[in-house]
Order: sequence, then structure tokens, then C-alpha cells
Amino acid sequence: MTKIFISPHNKIGYFFLVLTVIFFLSLIFGFFESFYGAQIIITPKMEEIDVNFLAGFKENPSQEDLVLNGQLLETKQTLEKKYYPEATVSMEDYAEGEIFVKNNTWSSVSFIASTRFASPNGLIFRAVNRIKIPAKEEISVLVRADKMGADYEIEPSQFTIPNLKDPDLKENIVAESRQLMTGGLKKTGVIMESDIIQAKKEIEEKLYQNGLDEIENKIIENDVKLAIKSEIIKETIDAKAGEEKSEFNINGEIEIKAVAFQEKDLLNIALVRLEDSVQLGKKLVAYEPKNLSYFLKEYNQEEQSAVLEVQFRGYTVISEENEILDKNKLKGLNKEEAQNYLKGFNEIDEAKIKFYPPYFLKKIPQSLNKIKIKINR
Repeated sequence: MTKIFISPHNKIGYFFLVLTVIFFLSLIFGFFESFYGAQIIITPKMEEIDVNFLAGFKENPSQEDLVLNGQLLETKQTLEKKYYPEATVSMEDYAEGEIFVKNNTWSSVSFIASTRFASPNGLIFRAVNRIKIPAKEEISVLVRADKMGADYEIEPSQFTIPNLKDPDLKENIVAESRQLMTGGLKKTGVIMESDIIQAKKEIEEKLYQNGLDEIENKIIENDVKLAIKSEIIKETIDAKAGEEKSEFNINGEIEIKAVAFQEKDLLNIALVRLEDSVQLGKKLVAYEPKNLSYFLKEYNQEEQSAVLEVQFRGYTVISEENEILDKNKLKGLNKEEAQNYLKGFNEIDEAKIKFYPPYFLKKIPQSLNKIKIKINR
């Protein structure tokens, strides 16, 4: 058998060639191993999360109380106001007024009730009561028109007494009015249900504002918020819908209780409650400070304590620890299979799959450490 002779120098060259090939293959494998894998990029949907809880208040609490510090305030307000109905009706009636009658004689003069007094234009007014005028004196006499109507609403005038026959009395008895006769055409209102509703609304708003102004003047700290509880404890109206009245009165009384506090302190508590309510596999990413709402539920003046009912809203997204993103459920899937799986959940808005190297890898690796998950915020 023919033997091939390789010189020692060539043997050394071949050996180094083999080592070089192995080295470069190791480099290529290491490079491929380093960059081999899949990245899953998730765009989540934000979900609303709401919390409702009770927050306690106490003036000057100790650290052991674990309640918010708040100033308790209260007031009572009363108000009576007159209102006028929108609808009115006009009715004819007997005008009336005052006539001043002066007796210039040296003897007293008497006239019976219903004595007539005539105006320059012939309109007749009658005395309501019997008249007695002492000598050299003047008295006021209540008179009423002989007929109904606005024609009898006359300006101040001189009057004569038609039945007076004695020339001396005619000359020395002087009668005149000094003000307008009124009441010949009376306007009265018709109270509607809408008048009462509007009046009640107005007086309740006025009562509330008066009480609020008083409470705000009592506040000690600056930049505080108020939780208020108000109650109308009395409301009387001296009219009913359908009545004919020119005016009506409403008397109201309100009781207002309030707590003044720093809203930032309540917001801190609300955030803790919100975070505690986040489900496993989700994380809180946003909240709305302006949507912090509350109302006064309990108020105890004797114990100087109060309770607020609080509502707060935030927004969550899924986290990498969510069971939806369990890598064991994703390994071995191709791009289309993985996207269809992820898009089947309401928590996910969009899912992208990237392979490295893109031209060689077609499925998500079986090795979990080669699967990277990124959640866009």
C-alpha cells in the first residue's frame, strides 16, 4: 500500500486550518445563539377601574386614629320672602279715597253716611261713615265711588255736596281730595304651580348660598375643600296653585353641615385604595385627580367626627406577569398563530411578533429565555 507522506510542516498547517474553521464556526454559532429569539410587542387596552370607600374625619386626630384631619362646621339659615305671580287679571271695583271737609262756620255740622260728593266732571262719591265737623275745623272723610270702574280713579279735585241747600253752608263747607282715588280697576294675580316651584327654587338657593357664605367665613385653613350636606327643615307657603292673590310669601329654613379638609390628603388615600383593588396580572398606569368625588355621609357634632363616601377612577393595563402572556402558551407558535391568540383578549389592542434572525426563524423558540415580551405604555 502506497503511503502518502505529509511533511511535519504541512501537518502543522492542516492542524491550524482545522482549528481556524472550528473557531469561525464557533463564532458563527455564538453570534446566532446570541441574536436568536422572538420579541412579542404588546399594545394594551386601558381599562377603567373604580373604587368606592368611606373616609373618616376628626378634628385634630392622633396618629393612632388613622383618619383625615378636618374642620367640622354647621349652620342654620332662615329666610322669608315675598313673591308675585306671573299671571294677572284685572277686575273693576269701587274706587275710594279721602276727601278733606272743612267747616268755616261757627257751628258744628253733621252729615249722614252715604252723603254724596260730586267732582267737577259730575262723578259721585259717597261718604262711608257718618260725618260730624266741629266749628272752624277740618276732618278727613273716607269716600267710595258710586259706580265701579277706572273712570273714578281721578286726580286731586274740588268737590261739592249736591244735597246741601243752605246758601251759608254751601259757601262755608269746603271739600277737596289731595291724592288720587284708587281701586276702580284692581289687578290681582293668579298663582300658578310654576310660580310656586320657581319661588321655592329661588329661596332654597338663597338659603344655601347664605349658609355656604357663613361656613366659608369660619374656615381656618387655606386652600381647603368642602364636603357639604344640606337639608331644608322648614318651608311654608301662604298660597296654593289656582288662588287669586297679588302676592304670596315663602318662609324657609335650611340646615347645613360641612367638613373642610385638604383634598391632597384624601387623594393619597384614594390612590392607595385604587392600587389595592388592581387585579393580579394588571398594573395601574393612570388616574384622574379631577374625578375624585365625595359627599358627606355622616356628621356627628358631639363626637366631632364625620364620614365621607368617596369615589375614584383609574386605568389599568396588563403586566408581563399576566397569565395571558405566559410564555409556555406562546412557544412553538408561528407569527399568525401567536397574533390570533393574543388578539383574542380584550386586554390587548395590538400584538406584533418579531423573529431574530428574521429570514431563518419562523416560529417562537421553545426555549423560554429566548422569548422577550415588551408592553408599550
